[in-house]
Amino acid sequence: MGPSSTVAAGPSWAFRRVGPADVWPLTRGAGVTVAVLDSGVSAKGSGLAGVVDRGTDVVGGGRGDTDCFGRGTALAALIAARPVEGSLFAGIAPETRVLPVRIVDGKGRIPPSAMAKAVTAATAAGVDVILVGVGSPAPDAALRAAVHAAVAKDIVVVAAVSDDKPKDNRPVPPWYPATDPDVLAVGGIAESGLPTEVASPESGLDLLAPGDQAYSVGPSGKGNYLVGGPAVAAAHVAAAAALVRAYKPELGQAEVRRRLAGTAAGAGALDVYAAVAEEAASAADVPARAAPRFVVPRPEPVPPEKTIAGAVAAGTALATGIAALTVTAIRRGRRRRWRP
Repeated sequence: MGPSSTVAAGPSWAFRRVGPADVWPLTRGAGVTVAVLDSGVSAKGSGLAGVVDRGTDVVGGGRGDTDCFGRGTALAALIAARPVEGSLFAGIAPETRVLPVRIVDGKGRIPPSAMAKAVTAATAAGVDVILVGVGSPAPDAALRAAVHAAVAKDIVVVAAVSDDKPKDNRPVPPWYPATDPDVLAVGGIAESGLPTEVASPESGLDLLAPGDQAYSVGPSGKGNYLVGGPAVAAAHVAAAAALVRAYKPELGQAEVRRRLAGTAAGAGALDVYAAVAEEAASAADVPARAAPRFVVPRPEPVPPEKTIAGAVAAGTALATGIAALTVTAIRRGRRRRWRP
């Protein structure tokens, strides 16, 4: 994909909603590595120079730090892009490192065994957080074993709920690893507060985060693209997990998940400030919190032609999904089998 020539005039509503700058005086994610399991991550992406490790390609072999499709780069930049001159874009945790693990073949497909191999590779690399923006409605034993091994190594696993669309009024099969009780399952919300996909009670939903009209970058150039969908929401949560892990390195993965889900605002929406700053060492250490961010002025939009089409899909916000999303987000987080 070619570079975008459009640079966002200001932070997206999604960035403002997450509000990472409120806690940057305390933590920017330094010392934490997030594995991004997707199409690879371009080390040439804007703000990603010196951020992206070599990584691995579990499908074709070799490195994972190139990306022809753009999706993995967009997700990684949402997490860890550094500010660059001439752009107002930055990641949520801009001192975090990224380990790219490519699970997509040359035709944009994900082979059946790729996710298990990718989780295993990320675990062996000793990362702190694993982001899985995709999933399988029929996971095999190898994938389940890989996820359980990652959790046993004290890695926070963050996964997107399904972005499949209902057909013929049939429920959407939930995705694994989001359905795993030891994984933080994430769905998206739009600026309106509506969900970006329909998630059933079986989806394992723990937390909501911005999943629509977010700005990110492509594999090259300084321009921005609009991205959306549950994978984008999961990237925001993976970045939040990195901030918490950097500020509170003594916390195990279960406690990190508990803090993120347990401090959620309203109907289960990510609240980075509450997860990090409200339990700072002393009141003097806590930076001032910005005004409420749930509804914010929309900045000048990036033109639709500058979206990463087909790479990070945006789900449809359906009012029929509100009840299932909000109730599940609260209840599921409370009944998870968290262990200290």
